[in-house]
Amino acid sequence: MVGWILGKLKWLAVLCAVGGPILAVACWQDGERRKEVMATGIQAEAAIDSATRVKRRRGGTSYKLDLSWTDAGGLRHRAEGVSISHALAEQIIVDDKLVADALAIKYAKAEAGSKGDENVIVLADTAHQSDSDEAMIYVGAGAGILGLIGSGLFFLPRRRRTEAVAA
Repeated sequence: MVGWILGKLKWLAVLCAVGGPILAVACWQDGERRKEVMATGIQAEAAIDSATRVKRRRGGTSYKLDLSWTDAGGLRHRAEGVSISHALAEQIIVDDKLVADALAIKYAKAEAGSKGDENVIVLADTAHQSDSDEAMIYVGAGAGILGLIGSGLFFLPRRRRTEAVAA
């Protein structure tokens, strides 16, 4: 039983050593994208076309919005699946009904081949998303460090005692 648990811990350490830095880099890139859109993006008022609540089997819930807006030139834009925090979702969704019909956003013009929602930020949710990204950077880095230490301990070659042989 102890061997089985140690075997699982060994592979969990490897998973943390690889997955932790990947999580940290992904959250860092998301934070940098958010900073870039906040600095260079265009502010607009976006209509909420629909809101989606996704409940996962293990109890996690996420919220996504479909937004549409018109830019200064009269061109209609659309972003689907824009993630929002639980706090903002509680403000705009009451009793499974939308109580807000529009939100202030900032967007950067999408490059060819990119998803439109990658360049949209809901201004009311910016602080929460930034805090979440920053926390996940630390969590990912911590998991990576613990995974490296654990992997090093589990995979270090162990010296075995050689038994004295009578001459």
